[in-house]
Amino acid sequence: MRKYGVLLAKEVREALRTGKLIWLPAVFVLLGLIQPISAKFMPDIIAAAGNLPEGAVIQIPIPKPGEVLGQVLSQFGMIGMLAICLAYMGTISGEKRNGTAAWILVKPVAPLAYVASKWTALCLTVGFSFALGYGAAWYYTDLLIGRADAAMVAVSGFLYYAWLVFVGTMTIAASAWIRSPAGAAFSAFGLALVLQLVRGLFENRLIWLPAELNSAAITGLSAGESSSWMTAAFVTAIVVLALMTFAVKGANAARP
Repeated sequence: MRKYGVLLAKEVREALRTGKLIWLPAVFVLLGLIQPISAKFMPDIIAAAGNLPEGAVIQIPIPKPGEVLGQVLSQFGMIGMLAICLAYMGTISGEKRNGTAAWILVKPVAPLAYVASKWTALCLTVGFSFALGYGAAWYYTDLLIGRADAAMVAVSGFLYYAWLVFVGTMTIAASAWIRSPAGAAFSAFGLALVLQLVRGLFENRLIWLPAELNSAAITGLSAGESSSWMTAAFVTAIVVLALMTFAVKGANAARP
């Protein structure tokens, strides 16, 4: 347990040194702020753009608070996911290439502790980044548009955070086996997009896929009620454990 704590402290320092704890939260905060502000002021923005007939009145209905937050999560779904994949694409593969993994694992350090420390650091960093971005979106939505249902906002936030952790776990697992960091990033990102696409095509049949967490979070905010996500959460937990086992085996291959 002490070795795990030492490795976790190392990962946190590494996140600070590489700026991961700065630019990743900044991405989520920026994405979180854009949607409520643009939803509120879009008619003024279009009117200020000019080239409109004199006396023209622009009437764009302002979306409901829940719809705005649902759109925020949709924004997180593309750029936010890609940012997470890029942030953790070299988590293990980079250390394999520069010899750090072999230097750590040659000591009496279990590969499980090595991988678990990286996964915990990912959960903390992604949680911090997502909480800042989602919190900023919630605050400005409440300020500019109206009050969303707090319980639904909290449940949707938890579900979407679980989805982001799942995507990050796929990135770590890919990084353990793919030597190219870019290959690991785009493998995880591509698989996440495929899961979302398949979930959308077979909406009523594949509600157990991990991508259901993403769908349930957005639908819950937009429609005001969440779909059944318990099965998807259970399957996601099992898949995360399987991915962690896969990553541990990949990390163990770096042991001299």
